[in-house]
Amino acid sequence: MQKVICTNNEGIELEFDLGEEYPVERELDSTYIVINKLGKKHSVFKTHFEPVEVNETEV
Repeated sequence: MQKVICTNNEGIELEFDLGEEYPVERELDSTYIVINKLGKKHSVFKTHFEPVEVNETEV
C-alpha cells in the first residue's frame, strides 16, 4: 500500500502530524485520499504530503 509523509498540516493540525506516515487509499490529480490515525478518510492536497519511498526486496 502506498504511503505518504505529512509535510504541512496547516488547517488539518488535529488530523495529521508532521513527519508521520499515512496510508493512501486513492491518488487523484492534485489530491490524495488519506486515512488518518483515527481511521477517517480525508482528501488532502499533494502539496501537503510527499510519497514515501518503499524498498521492496524479494525474499
